[in-house]
Amino acid sequence: VEGGETLGYELVADLAAAGMTLDRLVVQVGGGALASASSEALHEAAVLGAIRAAPRLDTVQTEGAWPLRRAYDAVAARCGSTGPDECRDALAYAARHRSEFMWPWEHEPSSIAHGILDDETYDWRAVVEGMLTTGGAPVVVDERTLSEANELAVEGTGIRVDPTGSAGLAGLMALRAEGLVEDDERVAVLFTG
Repeated sequence: VEGGETLGYELVADLAAAGMTLDRLVVQVGGGALASASSEALHEAAVLGAIRAAPRLDTVQTEGAWPLRRAYDAVAARCGSTGPDECRDALAYAARHRSEFMWPWEHEPSSIAHGILDDETYDWRAVVEGMLTTGGAPVVVDERTLSEANELAVEGTGIRVDPTGSAGLAGLMALRAEGLVEDDERVAVLFTG
């Protein structure tokens, strides 16, 4: 968890040094620790005034396993379009009734991004809250997009990241393809190993 928070704090420091802001953070999710920790760090930085606002948190899972998307959809359905208080109530309900929102996959999934094929997203509640409070959403990507993102990541940066570590870029590519990320938005992805 501290490593994810450190990434968030380093991101804030780099943005502040460059005089820039961040509109979105797209994070690959297996168990959820990276997303929950980096989201918490950015939220804390916003509360302390180090950044104007926490960026939108979008998360990425594969077609093979997307328990976070399933939980997010269930909590969001309870929130409806009523407002933040109802979402807090929905999150509290979800925490008390975990098995209605998060459960292991019935069949073992597969993907080239095998490092995010956790049977459950263990930090799901914190990650769902991060997405709801920032206006983000979960993205489910196919194998082709994961592969294309990995090739682009390696060729474009020289970083020897694997498909798990570049899955955030796959999510950004999917969001762009759906027209959900504008040309002028500043977006960060995390390459992990």
